[in-house]
Amino acid sequence: MGEVFRAKDITRGRRRVIENATRDLSPGVRDAVIRILQSWKDADSEQELNRLLGKEKVLRIVGRIKELKE
Repeated sequence: MGEVFRAKDITRGRRRVIENATRDLSPGVRDAVIRILQSWKDADSEQELNRLLGKEKVLRIVGRIKELKE
């Protein structure tokens, strides 16, 4: 999982992509996830996302972001 999170530019300038990838989350959680992804701080952000969503859901969202970027 660490390899996925090493790409610091995964969210740079990608607000629409992030919003689309997180559309199935509840509004409060979605806003928190978007905030975390846009102000990425490596391990701290990864831990915060895992705490909010769980490891599997985080991997799914990151996968969607990568798909939508391409």
